[in-house]
Amino acid sequence: MLTILEQSTLGRIKGPLHILKWGSSNNLANTSTKTFWEIKTSFRKFNFIKYLQLKVLMDQANETELRCCFDAPGVLNDDLFLDALRAKQSKINTEVLWQRIEILQRIFDLTIWNQNLYYTLANVVTYEIKEIRSSIRKVKKYSGYVRNSSAVGSKRKSNNTKPEPENFEWNSGCDRDYYHFLTVGEFISGLPGDIFFTLKRTKSPKRLPSHIV
Repeated sequence: MLTILEQSTLGRIKGPLHILKWGSSNNLANTSTKTFWEIKTSFRKFNFIKYLQLKVLMDQANETELRCCFDAPGVLNDDLFLDALRAKQSKINTEVLWQRIEILQRIFDLTIWNQNLYYTLANVVTYEIKEIRSSIRKVKKYSGYVRNSSAVGSKRKSNNTKPEPENFEWNSGCDRDYYHFLTVGEFISGLPGDIFFTLKRTKSPKRLPSHIV
């Protein structure tokens, strides 16, 4: 039995259809049900999640899109995204914030995502988001009895290969405090052989900090 709890649709999906799924944090305790997100879109998983993050940072996401974004794989481990949201709450100038985000992305060789990218994607992305709750089927108990050896199945090794899991580039493997740089303009990596720099001027998002120590 399936129950649709939330739904959000944008445009009519064109091109190749991708069905994305990940778990929802909106689960019921002590029940034989599971809750998950199902997204139909022409975008691949990484690109769609990045679009949702941009939409959240642009204050354009509705409640369903917001919850879907935070439940998505890797998002709660994306320190730059989370620190950018914190910086927004400090009432920093929006243009300055986006400039500093792009500076950090260039320094650490991350994918550049900015306001222009959001507006570009917003003109082409289409999707249907559903939050679904389904009952979990009871698993039949295995008695261990088999009629004969042929009932066990083939003992040959299968040549079928399992698809590799999709990689998310924000899993950097180390903790970085981006918040101080986004709000103050100073960055310390917190790693052995610390990287420290101070942003003296912010004219263009394409320029790196003028002083690096």
